[in-house]
Amino acid sequence: MKYILLLCIIALCTITDIKERKIYNRVLIVGIIMALLLNAYEHGFNGLFETLKGLIVGTLLFFIPYLLGWLGAGDAKLTGVIGAFGGWHFALYATLCIAAAGAIISIWLLIRDKKTGSNLENLRMLFFARPAFFARENHSQYTFPYAVAIMLGTILALGLQVMGYV
Repeated sequence: MKYILLLCIIALCTITDIKERKIYNRVLIVGIIMALLLNAYEHGFNGLFETLKGLIVGTLLFFIPYLLGWLGAGDAKLTGVIGAFGGWHFALYATLCIAAAGAIISIWLLIRDKKTGSNLENLRMLFFARPAFFARENHSQYTFPYAVAIMLGTILALGLQVMGYV
């Protein structure tokens, strides 16, 4: 039940991210409160502790990409909500699945829009440029609503969990 609620929250955030390029804090706060209540009901005090650990780990995993300008703050906070629902172990697995989904979407978009010619230049900037380069506003960057990757990666992680791989 709690994972169905999590998927509903992620779906709502994905819709707003696609339409408005925003993930609203009030949706995330409701998600955190729901995760706290559900985990406390299921596991007592340990559930509260696991929720807080998951929230912190989930948020921190995307905090550095946020600081580098690669993701929005809403994306980092949404992964925190995922961790709040599933705990810190699930946050780790989900983040790997989210990163894989994001990479697949990125490659597909680059190939579809024939923007692969500048990939070597992008890799050079990624590994050899100062981090401040990524933090500044760059309107030539090619972006997509990352909540889509978050949703697909979370569905993948939940599927792997159901099958016993996570």
